[in-house]
Amino acid sequence: MKEYIGLGIVVFSLIFAVSAAFMAWRLKKRLDSANSVVALEKTRREERRKTYQEVIAQLEYAITSVTKGDPELSNLFDDLSPKLHLHASEEVNSNFIEVCLLLENWTAMTQDVEKTSLELQRHPDQEMVLEQRISEQKKQSQDAYQLFKHKFNKLATMMRKEMSEVL
Repeated sequence: MKEYIGLGIVVFSLIFAVSAAFMAWRLKKRLDSANSVVALEKTRREERRKTYQEVIAQLEYAITSVTKGDPELSNLFDDLSPKLHLHASEEVNSNFIEVCLLLENWTAMTQDVEKTSLELQRHPDQEMVLEQRISEQKKQSQDAYQLFKHKFNKLATMMRKEMSEVL
């Protein structure tokens, strides 16, 4: 009978050791899974941050180039749109498209002012009419810039808010 008690203790100890090892293995597996999810989220957040920084930098560069009279907008939308579609919310994507359209509108109006100014230089006899047209075009261009700048600031605020919510 004493042999059975010793054997029972050994079997019970063996079962306990195996179950403890199994539980440790499962906990380790869960921890590894949780760590990989955290690492993936951190990577996504970093990619989103980089994309948002690039969008802001490119739009500010576009503002500078339009202001200097040398607009370079050809690749702005084509370069940034796919990145935003991958990393940003639908709201940020739609606002980015709107900002790009407003930027193109402002650029076109600025170019119209420049064309009319060149026309004035070529036809000084039409100074009154062209000066009035330039004045109207400058006002429209300024209004378009103000609307663009407002939407651009709204987009930047939205991006900052998204980044702070992810924390």
